[in-house]
Amino acid sequence: MSNSRGITITNYLASGDPEGVVFAFISNWTGQAIKIPRNLFADSKNMPELNRPGIYFLLGQDEENPDDKLVYIGEANLLKERIIQHLRDNDKSFAETIICFSSKDENLTVSHTKYLEEKLISHIALSTEYRMRNKKEGSLINLPRMVQDEMDTYFDYMKIILPSMGYAVLHVNQRPTKIQGDELYTLQVGPLKAVAKLTTNGIEVQPGSDMGKKQLASFSGSYSNLRLTLQEKGIVEEKEKKFVFIQPFEFPSPSTAAAVICGYSINGRASWKNKAGKSLKDLEEEKMIV
Repeated sequence: MSNSRGITITNYLASGDPEGVVFAFISNWTGQAIKIPRNLFADSKNMPELNRPGIYFLLGQDEENPDDKLVYIGEANLLKERIIQHLRDNDKSFAETIICFSSKDENLTVSHTKYLEEKLISHIALSTEYRMRNKKEGSLINLPRMVQDEMDTYFDYMKIILPSMGYAVLHVNQRPTKIQGDELYTLQVGPLKAVAKLTTNGIEVQPGSDMGKKQLASFSGSYSNLRLTLQEKGIVEEKEKKFVFIQPFEFPSPSTAAAVICGYSINGRASWKNKAGKSLKDLEEEKMIV
């Protein structure tokens, strides 16, 4: 979906509390979303939006490692009944927030929700921020081309609404749409060497770059999880005494990239340098001079 046009999202706070039940709508879209804290679900279960087919997300954190974000994705002919079953399941005890998507015109069918479920599971499998708790993949559903296009549009709207509700769960690392010039920046720390390009959103580490095997015991949980995710997703590959990036990967900041590569916190703006030996910090300060 193009980002060149503005989109109006309306949030309705059911009780006036931004931490309570929140509805989200997009102008001229028949879909709708509702976010419910787990503690409020019992009092909200009879809402009309939960008594129809839809897609749902169970979101929370690992009890032993709060930096580990967990998500379970599902579909149901009756959202309320399926979610109640999950909340009674000890395996879903991590879920602290429920987000449901349904249709205002009741035209969302089981075939539609199964198609969306499979698409969502395949998409989130690429996420480096969230770990899925689904034990199996969704069912592959064949829909007529016209209906498939409608559901793909529904999916695009889900990608817009979820961040507005505080959960960018559908954001996965993909090759950035805009590289900031062709200049390469190098990080050289001991035997480790990495090369990257600046992007509009951060920095993209290039294939062939190194990532160390060791990390400090005090290393941030989120960075440590990202290192594990890079290994699990096959973005880096073990080679002798280090890991090597076998595909490009965009990090949100130079410091995040440097820390993940080195295994300890490091100032990325001072460490990434161009071929002239100038750091990102130096170059940024030069541009600030009028």
